[in-house]
Amino acid sequence: MIQITHKDLETLVNKHFENIVNYINQKNTKYNLDDINCNLVYVFDKDLEQIVKSTPEQMKNLIETSSNINIFKEFKDLYEVFRDKWALELVEKLDISVCPYCNREYIFKFTETKKKGARTLATFDHYYSKTDYPFLAISFYNLIPCCHICNSKFKHKKDFYKNPHLHPYEDDFNSLVKFQLTIKDNSFYYNENGFDIKIASNNPKVQNSIETFRLNELYQNHKDIVLELIQKREIYPDSYIDELAYNYSGLFKNREDLLRLITCGYVEDKDLDKRPLSKLVKDMSENLELI
Repeated sequence: MIQITHKDLETLVNKHFENIVNYINQKNTKYNLDDINCNLVYVFDKDLEQIVKSTPEQMKNLIETSSNINIFKEFKDLYEVFRDKWALELVEKLDISVCPYCNREYIFKFTETKKKGARTLATFDHYYSKTDYPFLAISFYNLIPCCHICNSKFKHKKDFYKNPHLHPYEDDFNSLVKFQLTIKDNSFYYNENGFDIKIASNNPKVQNSIETFRLNELYQNHKDIVLELIQKREIYPDSYIDELAYNYSGLFKNREDLLRLITCGYVEDKDLDKRPLSKLVKDMSENLELI
């Protein structure tokens, strides 16, 4: 639902590959880099580096040409190594705080109290299933940090190759579709039943994502936030917002800071991954001409 962006993704991809190779080359592992490369070149005419660094489009091409995938079962074991050793580091460096699939759940780091060290609320979804496509089990762009609900309850083992969905590294849900507000009757100022919210699109990938992650169903549970925004729009006409911005110019860096306080959500596209429900808040605020 929210695109994963980073100012230097190439560096993160290179570091991810470096971590894998360094682990494989340790003396006490059961892996041999030459053997892995030999098998990959035989099947795909590509080595481990090319597989790990494959873009979303290149991964689709690999699936189309794949055969004899059972020889890559070891990749699923290497994924477990990634998850245990540097998955947390990757989540931190990506600098995202909210699940990109639903924009509803935090996925940031927390400190473990019973066991030493830090952990993350994020799980890693394999956009292309590691069961069906084990050769992509450690490919960077196949590892999507997301919340447990989206990964285990909704996505589960659905085949995103056969049924294309939005890819968080490739597609920007925010620019493709908006939450829509529909007023049903004049009770909408104080009654959640007086309006409807919905996201809809004719784009098959968008529609598949909406259905798989049950976005329309889940967001009905957040109509209270929309109701508050409707009420805030009555309390904060443009003239009052201008007055507050002038009177408290030393308190806020800019008008967007003030609007974030009023709406309780980020109002700029670049910040939608910082707080749950920011996409909903932004779209509804635009509907109400609050921002």
